[in-house]
Amino acid sequence: MGWWRPSRRAGGRSSARTRKDAGRRFPLRGRPSARTRGVAARVAGLRSLLGGGPRPEFRERLRADLMRAHAAERAAGRHAVGKHAAPPATPPRPRRSLLVRLRPLLVFCVLLAGMFGTGVRTYHAVPGEVLYPLKRMAESTVLDLAYDEEELAQRQMVAARQRAAETASLVDTSTPERRRLIGQTLDDMETTTRAVLSRVARQGRADGEAREFAREQRHLVEPLLPKLDRENRDKANQYLSYIDSFTGSGR
Repeated sequence: MGWWRPSRRAGGRSSARTRKDAGRRFPLRGRPSARTRGVAARVAGLRSLLGGGPRPEFRERLRADLMRAHAAERAAGRHAVGKHAAPPATPPRPRRSLLVRLRPLLVFCVLLAGMFGTGVRTYHAVPGEVLYPLKRMAESTVLDLAYDEEELAQRQMVAARQRAAETASLVDTSTPERRRLIGQTLDDMETTTRAVLSRVARQGRADGEAREFAREQRHLVEPLLPKLDRENRDKANQYLSYIDSFTGSGR
């Protein structure tokens, strides 16, 4: 008994039926169905009711809005690109000359030289000069900064020697103003010397340095006696008598 095979006639009939059903479910593109034609007719009717589509004013306004939006988007894009882009290179600064570069150093050197010169002139100032009050102020500061009695005594000895040297520089000119300045300087010298020697006496020691100081002061003041007027000569002799009594020598 052999296999059953469908006849060609039956198979051709079945294929024709399948194509017919497919045509009913999926109509061909070139042959619109009745339903499609009905939808198209309704759309055409709605278009006629709306007056043939959007009016020209609406179209122009919509086109202008779209163009503005497009321009704004392009501008925003360019701004974002420029924000992340490298900054433009700055032109190199011109090289300054050697004099301009050394100007701060030159100014500092001039100021330093001026301060040094002022300090030297202040140290050698004598009574009656402009810088003399500054000299006495600096001297007073140095005395106040002494850390013990011995250091203070040594600094006062230096101040007394300064007064003797100032007196010697003032006796060359005999004027009323100079005589007054000489008298003040002799008074300051005696006050400072008495402070030094009294401090040494209170400590119970008249050491060799104090005695040497007294002898030096005599050698500085004694040659000035012939050049002094009567009043200042009496002050100088009184000073010499005091330091002689301290040293215990007649001279």
